[in-house]
Amino acid sequence: KMSPPYRVLLRNDNYNKREYVVQVLMKVIPCMTLDNAVNIMQEARYNGMSVDIICAQVDAEDRCMQLRGNGLLSSIEPASGGC
Repeated sequence: KMSPPYRVLLRNDNYNKREYVVQVLMKVIPCMTLDNAVNIMQEARYNGMSVDIICAQVDAEDRCMQLRGNGLLSSIEPASGGC
């Protein structure tokens, strides 16, 4: 049985430079393109948070910890819909 999907959220902070956030997103999230990383970073800057990826809970927890380990503010929450 597949676990329910979870969202990995990126929250805005006033510490990290935009370029650094984009670099971390591309390093941590599989198949993240430069354009997608820039869009996610900008959404977090303007709206306070953005969704990085939707995936299984164990993967979401891992990605969240990697983002946090690189100094970004991240959390997870259950998602409605598929991966």
